[in-house]
Amino acid sequence: MTDNTDHKERAPAMFDWLTENIEVVQLIASVTTTIVWIVYLNIFLQGFIQQRRSSLLVNRGGGEDLDSRCLVSNMGAQPIYLLDVLAATEGKTAPTLASVVDRKELRDGQNERPSEVTGQGPINCGSYVDIGSFRDVVERAEFHGLKAVENDSKRLKLIVVAATNQAKHIVAASREFDIEGDGDAVAVRPRSVEARQIRARRKRKRLTKLLEEIQRKRSGEAVESAEIDRL
Repeated sequence: MTDNTDHKERAPAMFDWLTENIEVVQLIASVTTTIVWIVYLNIFLQGFIQQRRSSLLVNRGGGEDLDSRCLVSNMGAQPIYLLDVLAATEGKTAPTLASVVDRKELRDGQNERPSEVTGQGPINCGSYVDIGSFRDVVERAEFHGLKAVENDSKRLKLIVVAATNQAKHIVAASREFDIEGDGDAVAVRPRSVEARQIRARRKRKRLTKLLEEIQRKRSGEAVESAEIDRL
């Protein structure tokens, strides 16, 4: 009996308190609702940005030697246009960079289609382009004067540069490979599980300047710069 009486007395008291503090209650409810919506909006935006981000892969396929294929894949949600593939090796005073996207070994006048003499071009979502064997890539790099990498353990850094329809700047990714051994026992071994995406604005601007410098060079010339290791 006493419990029922206390309950009946507390109910009006609580109602009176809510009535007296209705503005505070409404403010708390409004702030709570706003926080919930901000959290949901942040989750939605993060998912949207993640889907729109480019994702480039540089893979070795079909073996582990120099005749294995060098594959550039587009795992992003949007198509890309492959602008260039750059190879970096150790130079005399600084790393040396050169373009290896063109299949110079096929320029014999028999291949008329652009896709047969260059890796440049559009890559759809989930698709890839074969830019040649690692042997071809090494030979193209050496054509530009880059230090030979077959006779000793050397580092070969490949940088993929592409353009997208929604990005004002280039998108890029890099992956490093060790080329070990000599003769018929040369192996190509990646240093990491996947390519490292180059997303920082300053690094992309730095890469754009290097790319412009390479394009101004004559055929057979390379660019030597310490900036390559900062990408």
